[in-house]
Amino acid sequence: MSQEFRDEVEERAVKRKRDANKRRASLACETCRKQKEKCEGGPPCWRCERLGRPCHFQPQPPSKKAMSTLQTKACMPQELNDSVRRLENLEKIARHFLGDVPLDGESLAQIAAKCTTKNGVEGSWDVNESFDVQFVSSDVAFYSGEFSHWNFAERLRRSMSDQRKSTEPTIKEYWRPTHLQSSIRVIAEALSELPPRPIAEFLVNVFFKYGEVNNFWMQRDWIEEKISICYDPDSEYMTNDISWVCSLFAVLAIGTQMAHMEEDKSAPSLNAVDETPTCSEDSVGLVLYRVACKLIPDVILAASQESAQAFLLLAAYGLPVSTGGLSYTYFGLALKMAIQNGMHRKCSDVECDSRTNEFRNRLFWSIYTLERRTSIMHGRPVSIARSDISADLPKAHPAFKSPNFSNMMAFISVAFWTSEVAETLTLLKKCPKRLMSDYSDRLMRLRSSIKQSWDSLSTNTECKDLNPRGQLFRQNCHLKMCYMLIFIYMGRPFIFESKERERHPEIGSSTTKSRWSGLVEDCVESALEILDALQLLSENIGLCRASYTEFSSCRAALLVILAESLNVGNSPKLQEGLDRGMVLIRKMIGGTASESEISYIEAIEVAIRNLSSKEHEINTMGVNTEQTASSAYARFKDWTQSMKKDRGPGSHVELSSFSPKFNISPGSDESVFYNEMHDITDFFNPDWSVGDVVLDPDVFGGTS
Repeated sequence: MSQEFRDEVEERAVKRKRDANKRRASLACETCRKQKEKCEGGPPCWRCERLGRPCHFQPQPPSKKAMSTLQTKACMPQELNDSVRRLENLEKIARHFLGDVPLDGESLAQIAAKCTTKNGVEGSWDVNESFDVQFVSSDVAFYSGEFSHWNFAERLRRSMSDQRKSTEPTIKEYWRPTHLQSSIRVIAEALSELPPRPIAEFLVNVFFKYGEVNNFWMQRDWIEEKISICYDPDSEYMTNDISWVCSLFAVLAIGTQMAHMEEDKSAPSLNAVDETPTCSEDSVGLVLYRVACKLIPDVILAASQESAQAFLLLAAYGLPVSTGGLSYTYFGLALKMAIQNGMHRKCSDVECDSRTNEFRNRLFWSIYTLERRTSIMHGRPVSIARSDISADLPKAHPAFKSPNFSNMMAFISVAFWTSEVAETLTLLKKCPKRLMSDYSDRLMRLRSSIKQSWDSLSTNTECKDLNPRGQLFRQNCHLKMCYMLIFIYMGRPFIFESKERERHPEIGSSTTKSRWSGLVEDCVESALEILDALQLLSENIGLCRASYTEFSSCRAALLVILAESLNVGNSPKLQEGLDRGMVLIRKMIGGTASESEISYIEAIEVAIRNLSSKEHEINTMGVNTEQTASSAYARFKDWTQSMKKDRGPGSHVELSSFSPKFNISPGSDESVFYNEMHDITDFFNPDWSVGDVVLDPDVFGGTS
């Protein structure tokens, strides 16, 4: 190969290298920049080197792209950690709502596909129907939910009207099946059984003094107006009045349950009256209740707001008789009546005035919270999910003076807390073992949150003030007992479980044991605090044997103390609590003496004898039947005794001089109804209550 050819090849190689350097030049030297020449890269650059001139480069700040790259590299570990934590949280959320499902890529794709099918492209279509509430009157509203037959028919009617561009034809709308209602005579027949007006007014006063605690039932001026109508001989009635007539008799029946609270126990005994195991006022109360029961079919047909109110009051009467049976059924009927009137949905101010709207909200939330608590404490399914409710919570309104607004809202909060605890315990029971720690954490956070919320409540007169001379002393005692029942309900499932894990240390972690021990301690302490509240009531006002909150709270507290005694053995603190609780619960039984309550007390006494070597004497308090002629209660007792007495076999009932039946001649048809009270045990079916008296701590709780 000639030298000339080799030089040519070498020159081509150098040129290729130079061209490559040109292409890679990303920064121009300062000399080429000033000469406005194309720099060929370096340092030094090819042009400066060939021309023999100095070549230097000025350092440049990094570009935005370079800075972004550097920052990305620097922040990569932190973002990675955040992404991992986010992914873990999303997996917890998915398992919370979907259960223990696999979360691999394929399973997630299938779940996402199902979500898209439900809420994906179709969501852009106009299928978001709204509910409809149309007021027929101030007391009756017609509710139609989303995607119902009625809503579709309304859309079809509007569509046809738009196309025809003509006036809509008159449509006959059957809001209620009024043709099935009884005649107006049922009201006259019911009102003929009213007690004398002084007795009725006394019973209404008792109801508002002892029955209306922290829940809204009605406005006092409303029931007083209805009483005036009933005792006015010129009053005229319509079939729509049946619901409030039923409410009136329910209020009077509840008043008889609590009338003993007005007895003057300090007065000297004038005439000792022998009482049967069932008190005379309870007998009359049962008569009034049976009158209200005769109106139930027509109250259901009316399906008005007053119908919901009537069933709520009947449920209140049934609370001390059969909570999980009769009362639970009435609560369900009250809630169904409220739903028919759309009381569970939010209404605008255009649809009804503020006073009517507030009445609807207060009545609905009273029904909902009482039904919810009863369902939870007695292991019954709830009638409506919280997600289906959009009604506003009650608000302070000048037209509503009772109950105390702060106490009412606090009771609603207590009901919400109880519901959250019940849901968390259900999830804890059903969750897999690997998620038990997560749900235990959730339960402990809920426990702390409830305590903080309770601590934030007012202590000045309202909610938590337990000064016996305070205006809301009894209401506050009831509210505290309902609050303490939350911790009893929360800790009861772990009482025997905690003891079992102590016997077998290999089961469970030390953290789980510590958490459960804390719940059990709260449970026992709450039981003792309930007894303290009941003791305060007993010493200052007295215990009401018809108050389900007082009786069931005492019952739940005694069961917890007995269960803890089985675990830790006898202790002076627990023994003292048992002794106090037995005395208190016997005071609440008084003269009712139903079979279920007697068997319940006997079962507790047997348990106490088995736990202790010594026998405890429990002093029972009979009902003081001393009467004072000048007191309203004395007049009431005189009337009930005159209703009970029988002057001989086959003779009519002896009535007092102020009874509306006083002038009825013996043997007349009207006197037959009162003759039935001669043997009141024929009216009472003890099977109503038997189902509630099971020594299982998971079924006992309380509500007003």
